[in-house]
Amino acid sequence: MTRYPFAMMVAGPPAPDQAQRRRARGQRLILTGCGGLIALVCTVLMVRTLQLVASGPDGTALFAQHFRHAAFLKQETLTNLAMPQPEHINPDGPAGAWRDVPLPYTGVTRTDIIPPEVHGHVMTAWYRFVVSPAMARGGGQGSDIGDVSFYLPRWKTEGRLALYQNGRLVWRSHGDLVWNAFNRPVLVDLPVSGPSVIVLRMDTMPGMGGGITQAWAGSHDTLVWRYRMRLTLQCIVPGVLAVVLLAMGIILFFVGLALPAGPLYLLFVFAAILYTVRIVHFMGPLDPALMPPAWFGWATVNSMDWLIVVGWLFCCGLAEVQFPLLRRILVWGMIACTLATTPLFNSSLAIAALALGAYIFCFVLSLPTMPLLLAAMWRRRSRSGILLLFWNMLMFPVAVHDMLIADYQISIDHIYLLPYVVPDLFLSCLYVLCRQYIGALLMAEQSNHVLETRLQAQELALRHNYDRLRQIEQRELLVTERQRLMRDMHDGLGSTLTDAIHMTSSAAPHTLIAQALRDCLNDLKLTVDSLEPVDADLLVLLANLRFRLTPRLEAQGMKLEWAVAPLPPLHWLTPSSALHILRILQEIITNIIKHAQAGHIRMSTATEGAGVTVRVEDNGKGFAPHKQANGGRGIENILWRTEQLCGRVEWQPGAAGTCFILWLPFLQVGGN
Repeated sequence: MTRYPFAMMVAGPPAPDQAQRRRARGQRLILTGCGGLIALVCTVLMVRTLQLVASGPDGTALFAQHFRHAAFLKQETLTNLAMPQPEHINPDGPAGAWRDVPLPYTGVTRTDIIPPEVHGHVMTAWYRFVVSPAMARGGGQGSDIGDVSFYLPRWKTEGRLALYQNGRLVWRSHGDLVWNAFNRPVLVDLPVSGPSVIVLRMDTMPGMGGGITQAWAGSHDTLVWRYRMRLTLQCIVPGVLAVVLLAMGIILFFVGLALPAGPLYLLFVFAAILYTVRIVHFMGPLDPALMPPAWFGWATVNSMDWLIVVGWLFCCGLAEVQFPLLRRILVWGMIACTLATTPLFNSSLAIAALALGAYIFCFVLSLPTMPLLLAAMWRRRSRSGILLLFWNMLMFPVAVHDMLIADYQISIDHIYLLPYVVPDLFLSCLYVLCRQYIGALLMAEQSNHVLETRLQAQELALRHNYDRLRQIEQRELLVTERQRLMRDMHDGLGSTLTDAIHMTSSAAPHTLIAQALRDCLNDLKLTVDSLEPVDADLLVLLANLRFRLTPRLEAQGMKLEWAVAPLPPLHWLTPSSALHILRILQEIITNIIKHAQAGHIRMSTATEGAGVTVRVEDNGKGFAPHKQANGGRGIENILWRTEQLCGRVEWQPGAAGTCFILWLPFLQVGGN
């Protein structure tokens, strides 16, 4: 059962809407219709092609002579197989006891599992055919017959074949004697188009078998379609399948490197390579100049055995079952067979003979596991696994069929089936891997959908919490600011109003009461100025202070000199900090008005070190706070507010009067 995350099992995959289902159904109908139309066109073209190749341009039937029997002669000779066959022989073949045999016919039977090394000892089989085109056409002369060809679907032996017409050599096999063109059909254009005698000479190594299938002689146009169809079925289609599977294997190799289930993909890649090596055996003939025959036989024979082992391991991996003992026996036994059949210990002919034993070894070891694998697949309810196991089990009778052909136990006219069944097994494996890959993609997509839903829910929750926190923070800021204003009004405006009330109760002069009320009003204006946005600009704050103080100073007959310079912004300048600065400067100017008896005040700014300075200078009688026995609350408030601003204050004696210096940092490390 496919494992999904718990949330996926609860919510389930997102159901497609009605429009998507209709669109998918329409696409399937279109693809089905196109496939049916293509199949119909191919069928019509095939029927028409068969009609054309069965008749000539004028519609008359073409000449074809089918040989179901042949004259046969077997000889035991001493022949050097390294030397080519003679160019000429007796037109009717060698003298001897010829006899009529049915085709297909195995003229030389296999007698030994491992053939003996008999140098020059060869079994030569002769097959004779009489071509009579005039008789086949119902009489007449053969001068208008045209080109005549000889067609042989298959010949099989560990040796070589030669074709003679009227005693003259017209064709011979090429390549290696063991790994020859046993699976390739033969189509030879004959030099003589009239009646003739065709003789096949087959030289077979000692102890090995040899035979031919039924044969045809006739017009080239009549036989070429048979030849091409047989060549396609026996050689071209398996070769194309091998190339396609190898290309799939290369793609899956890179896919397997990036997936957790990579070993299954790599097994598929290994099996595709093994199948490609095995198919080379059917393509033949081998040119010994390209590769040593012994190593070629070793690779092609063992590739089939390893293909069986890899298929068995793939099924075990898919079923998630383990057979440790059997797996070790099978793998190490196959390694032993691979080493035992190396060309270091065997000849090319011995390797070809040992192939049957290696196949039987793999079948005997892997066959008992099939019921166990079937039971495991059934418990898992894995239809894909059962399909894959079906093709694995089908390989056994098919392999037996091909081994019987190789051992001449059944007609060699049959087509080898393993090159067709193995690709079906590969397609089943690819189907299973694609289902797993698509399932993983769907599960990842569904997981992403669930995660996206959860993420959206978390974002909504975070946004809600953020809004709540912001509201709480705003409320706290309002409460803090309200408390600050209340404290400042209590300390400043409240105390001044209290003094004014006391003055009224004690019948103080109206001028004093009026001055106290003006001080209350100025204090209130100062508090309001601290709430104005100044955008971290200290000069704006000082300009507001100048606007408020100018009428008061003029009423006292004092002159204010304004000598400020541009200053960098103070990013920590909040309403609370602004009020601290205004209170400090208000206290300094009030002290100058009340105690310094000055007639001139100069206010200036400058940049000094890591901060800015505000200077307030007067021409009064001077003031030194360290000489005051009782400085009062004014100086204490100045020092406390300066500490809150992380700054410092200093009083310096001037040429006339006192210079007050307030230093404020660019960056605050602490404070309020």
